[in-house]
Amino acid sequence: MLFTMKKFFLPLFILTMVIITVGIWLFQSGTAEPADSSKFPEIIQVIIIAALFSFGIYFAISRIKNQKQGLPVEDELSKKIKLKAAAYSYYVSLYLWLIAIYIIEEKSIEAHIVMTAGILGMAILFGAFYLYFSLRGNINE
Repeated sequence: MLFTMKKFFLPLFILTMVIITVGIWLFQSGTAEPADSSKFPEIIQVIIIAALFSFGIYFAISRIKNQKQGLPVEDELSKKIKLKAAAYSYYVSLYLWLIAIYIIEEKSIEAHIVMTAGILGMAILFGAFYLYFSLRGNINE
């Protein structure tokens, strides 16, 4: 029972802490005030964080649903989907990093902004591939 409690409440705890941290960040940075064009990068960051948060909610809901149905929290299919999504997102992220290196070299964008976008892009790629393979169902092809 303790093992399943960790599987459920740890992700929910992490998601709650992310919401609290993002909320504090929004109010400290002033992004929660009325929007103008100078706050466009912050708005994009909030949208990306919301997308990552929604992926976390999806994972937590699927775990709770599986537990209620009496299924294992993580079965062989979900492990295989996770592995295939990780492999595809890693492969595509290599090209993402090549584009990032080009942007740093050719454009006048600071490196830390491109690195942050690259890391968030990798997370979004993993979530998108996970969602694609889980909706597709047959991953052996």
